Amino acid sequence: MDPLDWCRQRLLVSGNPLTASLPFAPPAHRDAILALRAVITEVASIPGTVTELDVALAKLDWWRRAVVEQLPHPAIQALAQTGAAERLDNGQFSELIDGITLSLDNPRFEHRERAWEYFMHTGAPAARLEAGLIGADQAESDALAALGANACLVRQVRDLGVDARANRWLVPLDIQAEFQVSRQNALQKKASAGFNGMVRQWLADGLRRTARARQSLDADGQWRHRHLLIQHALDHRLATRLARRPQRVLEGRLLPGQLGNAWTAWRAARRLRLRV
Repeated sequence: MDPLDWCRQRLLVSGNPLTASLPFAPPAHRDAILALRAVITEVASIPGTVTELDVALAKLDWWRRAVVEQLPHPAIQALAQTGAAERLDNGQFSELIDGITLSLDNPRFEHRERAWEYFMHTGAPAARLEAGLIGADQAESDALAALGANACLVRQVRDLGVDARANRWLVPLDIQAEFQVSRQNALQKKASAGFNGMVRQWLADGLRRTARARQSLDADGQWRHRHLLIQHALDHRLATRLARRPQRVLEGRLLPGQLGNAWTAWRAARRLRLRV
């Protein structure tokens, strides 16, 4: 099978935000973004699919070498086929591996700032890698990194119920104290008022940070990096749905529908185009 076809079958499926956002990416970079996302997905899936720490670390080490040494894998071959491998910053890819390695632990955060630093380690490298494919300068890369961190925050909030049942709880202590919640609240069938407030406050914190980052990009920069901004719009949609009804967090992993994602992606692309 052609490596890019493998990536398409792996990622461009109903419900995956990439299915809605990729058609609006710059045509010259579309296949490279797909190949990069396939690699990132393969690496990011390791903590959730491997239960033994030593095995997970070995897999992550293999991927660290695979990108540099062009080891056999369809996603790696797609990187080479699209030319993305030549433009990939190996140092940033190593940072991606380091961030995912952090997620193998069960970290505890005293306050939201420490949690945001964690999301900057686990989510920002993926955004920086894609921004690098488009030719971002340092200021653009720094701004877009916040979008990657927020994507991790939104998914962390979405998975609070799932994680709580797996004895994993990453909510910062300061926001737990503010709303008088603990992991036990995420194990209940009905969300308490405190749990609702905590979910909304944590999501709002991430969106405030990304608003500042987006404002630092001019209209041309936003259009050039429109795929990351459209992905952020899809994350914003997910966050809005979670904030509107935090009870969803306790009911399972919320997966927004493809039709709504497609409409959100089109509307975000149109807004960005009109600003240029």
